[in-house]
Amino acid sequence: MKTNIFLLLTLLTASKGMAQLVNRFHDTKTVDAFFKYSSTRKHPLILAHRGGPGSSDTENSITTFDKTAKVLPDAIIEMDVRMTRDSGFVLLHDATLDRESDAKGPVSEKTLAELRKIKLKTLAGELTNQSMPTFTDILNWNKNRYMLALDVKPGTDPLRVMKEVDKHKAVHSVFVICYSFAEAQRVRDKYPTLWLAVGVNSMADLDKLENHPLASGHLIALTPQKLQPATYYERLHKLGILASVGTYGPGQLDEKPMAEAGAGYRDVVKQGGDILTTDRPQEVASLF
Repeated sequence: MKTNIFLLLTLLTASKGMAQLVNRFHDTKTVDAFFKYSSTRKHPLILAHRGGPGSSDTENSITTFDKTAKVLPDAIIEMDVRMTRDSGFVLLHDATLDRESDAKGPVSEKTLAELRKIKLKTLAGELTNQSMPTFTDILNWNKNRYMLALDVKPGTDPLRVMKEVDKHKAVHSVFVICYSFAEAQRVRDKYPTLWLAVGVNSMADLDKLENHPLASGHLIALTPQKLQPATYYERLHKLGILASVGTYGPGQLDEKPMAEAGAGYRDVVKQGGDILTTDRPQEVASLF
């Protein structure tokens, strides 16, 4: 009996660890299967906004990414990539250092060496001993284990960021958030099988997308936080495009108590949302 219990525990542990194997996302087939639209999908994909920090956590940090990924190995880890004065890449949500660290001023005016010396603050504003990670640090940490959503901020060239991704052989474990159809097409021309995400903010945008080369595949639609008519999501799904819905920010579901917001998250998925982009990934994932 004890042997059987030990064997069961070993199998369960191994099964859980499978989602975190190095080079889990190793080729186009693997990432395509991860994002493939299915009308029978039972659970939405969970995208951890800024890594999913709680009030006592730092955002855009390896500490927080690791914490989220260990609990939700299938979560998408979102991060904000910015370029330094000397063309390095670091992670920070804001254009300036003031809110998130013990330094001040624009990220773009600091060198990589200068930024390595600063310490991060938690969401509650408490100073920590955590250093700001470089984008290279993140790729070395991930080792293609988890899917990373790269919000390449305005002023930072996504193609230059992708050169770093290429260097680490990590093209199949990332997708790039683009700020326009034109920017997305520029990246698509260089990386035909790379998954991209772009805003589809209205029916007019959807009309444009349906006749755009981007609609040929490997695309995620960043849709309005306000729920759209069911036909809107149906049109995206007909193209094989997943709909990502953000639930963070003032007045949104993430700001409400879970007991009150639970039905709202389920309504988003029922209406046609495939990816929930949330500040509280663990709690939201537990609803499904």
